[in-house]
Amino acid sequence: MRANQTKRLLAADQPALGTFCTTSSPLMAEAMGHSGFDFLMVDLQHGETELATLQPMLQAVSTTPATPIVRVAANLPFYIQRALDLGAYGVIVPMVNTRAEAEEVVRSVRYAPRGTRSWGPVRGTLYGGTDYFFHAHEELLTIVMLETIEGLENARHILSVDGVDACFVGPNDLSLALGFASELAVLPPSVEAAIASILDAARACGKTAGIQTFSAEAARTRIAQGFRFVGIQSDLRMARVTSSALVGEIRQ
Repeated sequence: MRANQTKRLLAADQPALGTFCTTSSPLMAEAMGHSGFDFLMVDLQHGETELATLQPMLQAVSTTPATPIVRVAANLPFYIQRALDLGAYGVIVPMVNTRAEAEEVVRSVRYAPRGTRSWGPVRGTLYGGTDYFFHAHEELLTIVMLETIEGLENARHILSVDGVDACFVGPNDLSLALGFASELAVLPPSVEAAIASILDAARACGKTAGIQTFSAEAARTRIAQGFRFVGIQSDLRMARVTSSALVGEIRQ
């Protein structure tokens, strides 16, 4: 089976960098995949991609060195299994709040006897290889998002679940859960404390900690803290920031 290079980096305690594909443009995904990112996250939760348009997005990423990962819309077997069947090499599941929910995620990712995933990897075997069934549990990344007060409180229980490879912190939703606004340039101390506690929980459980960032400086800071699965902005945000800076420079 094709090696999951992002999972190899994380196993070696090396940072893996990626971004969200929030547009449903295979061309944009292909371009981003050739930009040096280790992984791309096709976003079914907040982006414009739907299950009907997921396959061409994953096909585009598959032509690049980047690992194709999907953030599913919800913790439902239907979403997780369809994303994997279409060739995702990992899933990020939002709003995981309890150990039982984390166990459900793992069951949806893995085939029997390790889980309940139904057989039918339409593109999985094309991208992964003919021995997909025998090694999928080793190569696919299973990542849960910790972004609520309940998820924060249960972080160690969630991350102790066998089969969960990593957590991914959503600073915006975590800020909202703790009573603050989203998109803050500087996070309040209580939000930073919550993020630090999730990092500690991941370390205690021997799992990888991941987080979303919005600048190169922030990404470097989080890597220095110990985060290894690091998201940086999104395709749409990068396009807006770059174009605004370019136009502003010209007009000055």
